[in-house]
Amino acid sequence: MLFLALGTVQAVPLQGSDGNATVVLFAASRTPLDDENVTHEILKVDVGLMGAENATYQLIDADNIIYPVGLYRQLSSGRQTIYFLTSNDRLMKLINVTPSGGKPIYINWWGTPKGSNANLIVRYYGITDWLINSDEQAIVIQVRVQNNGTKDLVVSPENFTLLDQWGWPYQPTLGFDPEVVGPQNATSDRVKLGFTGVSLQSRPAALAYDYMAPDQIIINFERDYVPLTDEMVYGSNATKSPAPAQPLPAVTPPASDQTVAAQPAASGAAPEAAKENATVKIGTSIKDKIAASKARLASTKESLDKKTPDTSSSTNASISSNASNSTSSISA
Repeated sequence: MLFLALGTVQAVPLQGSDGNATVVLFAASRTPLDDENVTHEILKVDVGLMGAENATYQLIDADNIIYPVGLYRQLSSGRQTIYFLTSNDRLMKLINVTPSGGKPIYINWWGTPKGSNANLIVRYYGITDWLINSDEQAIVIQVRVQNNGTKDLVVSPENFTLLDQWGWPYQPTLGFDPEVVGPQNATSDRVKLGFTGVSLQSRPAALAYDYMAPDQIIINFERDYVPLTDEMVYGSNATKSPAPAQPLPAVTPPASDQTVAAQPAASGAAPEAAKENATVKIGTSIKDKIAASKARLASTKESLDKKTPDTSSSTNASISSNASNSTSSISA
């Protein structure tokens, strides 16, 4: 339960209603499957439901691929965690929520926050793993850096700082190899940063690039993690419709905590999903996956070079008020 309660990012809540029931999406984060060779991951969404006892959920990505819920975890007072099995690194654009006895509610998904200065753009793709034990948290995030300048740019984990709700800075202890990014190019792929030894009381609130430098970039999750616009979801020449272009098949949630087959549905099914076993499921034992993730992270940490900067001298600092303006984007 501690994992479910803390394993979310503080983003702008998304909300929708059919006039009777109200749905609030508080946050979402991703977890890798145990097998590093698979092409799927688990997307966890923190949901609040009022005015209805239950609802069905379907997630639509940027390519109109539809994902039904694979697992429901009822919490308390209408709160629940729902789990989707999605293709790796998919960008989502819309969620369909149908309350029991109600009408479908379509809610625009969160956009990709980004921050910039005169020379570069940093895009934040969210949390890809979140591990908690009795003493600390370990948080893995995914980013991409684009060089808008005229000179080569060296990008490394040391450029990044994770700030909690009080402005306390955490330096990455896991990460990618430094990369030279040429002018008008971006990092070869999205890269991951791991932060270990994070206090249990800390909640990720912002990501900084070149923290405390004159041209620092800060992405504030509470301010910049906002929903996609209707134009991004429905197209520049389309008017907002109560339903997406492709009809969504009905999905009945399980009566209790259990696993159901989670695979893309309707037209436009992911090519990689077709190659994988169509009955890939989210495991019923979340604890087993947490344990496996902890072991994997610990093994990776032990193999690191001693390149991580010493953070013992870091002092508490407030999130800068002069952070760069950020805009939502559904682009990769």
